[in-house]
Amino acid sequence: MKLTPRKISVIIAICLIGLAACSNLSNGPEAQPVVLPYTQVASLIPNTGELCNNPLYPVRQGASWAYINSGGPNGTFAYSDTISSVRADGFTITSQIASLTRTQEWACEAGGLKALELGGGTTANITAQGITAEFTTSDITGISLPAVIASGQQWNYDLKIHGSIPMPTEQQAESTGTYSIIMQEIGWETVTVPAGTFDAVKIQANSTVEILVPFGNEQVPMKYTGASITWYAPGVGYVKLVENWDLGGGPYTATTELQTYMIP
Repeated sequence: MKLTPRKISVIIAICLIGLAACSNLSNGPEAQPVVLPYTQVASLIPNTGELCNNPLYPVRQGASWAYINSGGPNGTFAYSDTISSVRADGFTITSQIASLTRTQEWACEAGGLKALELGGGTTANITAQGITAEFTTSDITGISLPAVIASGQQWNYDLKIHGSIPMPTEQQAESTGTYSIIMQEIGWETVTVPAGTFDAVKIQANSTVEILVPFGNEQVPMKYTGASITWYAPGVGYVKLVENWDLGGGPYTATTELQTYMIP
């Protein structure tokens, strides 16, 4: 939408639509960027009928990407994604930030690629006002990255969350909520990052987290919103991500850029 364990003020701890989690990754050999004009993108779509083929995100066993994120509440940090397993109907991304390793399962459907988890299994952490709650995710619908994207196309990705919130009395209170992303193709742009210069499609995502927080005998609704733009280069994956969040502790803008990548 893009979906990583980061300890931010209030946010599900995953770069969901970015297909990323976080890690320290030493720089490997630099690969040459793939730069294609818009008219050539259709030729990247294979004719094999394989569900996992996607022109904007190469699902290849052993493919890896190294990123650096800056500007967020946690300062600057590095992370990596590696496709550790590929199946006919899905694949696994193994992500790292420092010594933390997480996996995320993805499904390959006729409509495109869909994240089945937010990373590290079917759980997500939300931190607000010093209280961290762990939620179970379920009822995932929509698509994370369509197989074919038309100019101006819009799509959705949604899920439900349910879990317990620690209370001042040291008791646990049940809480439920939703996480929704509305995405749209907004054009093409040449973008330069440490990994190279790419012609990339821009995908805008508007994210909404809504949860019911117990307060006394009532359930108080809380809502947090964010917006992002992700640049996807054909045959490479996402090369840049800019996120804007208003999380109650003050708005911020975080930028993620591709450092190195390797596509087998």
